Amino acid sequence: MSEIRTAVVTGGASGIGEACAERFADGGWRVVIGDINVERGEAVAARLRARGADARFLAVDVSKEAAVADFTDAVYAAVERVDALVNSGGLLQNAVRVTELDIGEFDRLWAVNVRGTMLVDQAFGRRMTAAGQGSIVNMCSLTTFRASPQPAYAPGKAALKSMTETMAAEFGPSGVRVNAVAPGYTLTPAMQERIDSGARDPKAVLDKTALRRFVAPREVAEVVFFLASDAASAVTGATIPIDCGWLAYSAYAAYASQPG
Repeated sequence: MSEIRTAVVTGGASGIGEACAERFADGGWRVVIGDINVERGEAVAARLRARGADARFLAVDVSKEAAVADFTDAVYAAVERVDALVNSGGLLQNAVRVTELDIGEFDRLWAVNVRGTMLVDQAFGRRMTAAGQGSIVNMCSLTTFRASPQPAYAPGKAALKSMTETMAAEFGPSGVRVNAVAPGYTLTPAMQERIDSGARDPKAVLDKTALRRFVAPREVAEVVFFLASDAASAVTGATIPIDCGWLAYSAYAAYASQPG
């Protein structure tokens, strides 16, 4: 019988992170969920256990160095090794002009999305490279590749692509792979809230997407699971868009002329 693998998912209490935790659990992996939302994180872990999975929740604020260190220690006290780390913890941003940006919002987004990812990758990367195995998946975005009126969120997601490539180069000789996914407009609860409040226009999304629909969280989780699996054993340093064709169609539709 093969040894059970362990996946750690930060931001696993909701949205894409929750879908990732579910996908690893469905694949027979042990799952450790990390999130700042204790109530929801405990609920997700309990639901997975009710389905027969080996799942637990540990609280963590990824923006705090000491909290990340304590979280990492707690994970390794509970499991012998970590085979996959998924960094899904993050904050969103509504559209705002650069000249009207609250710099405090900029600092909060970078503290969680960029610095938080670095702290978690650094802490687990030390253990993984020492063990000579493991896979890390970071969470980029369409804004990694295209300009967006989100002047704190978008530059941070672009930075994560560079960080992913740097870590892939540094950790690779030790046997650790580092990749990222770049989800498009994904119908998470947070996205639905923004649609309901008028902060997102669903028609504008659908009209510029080749498949004419939103991405489902589970579809992102499938690619994350692939990247963490042996099926992707030669893949490192990649950032993979999961966008229902938004990147391709938005460029195609904006071309100065269209075929008759």
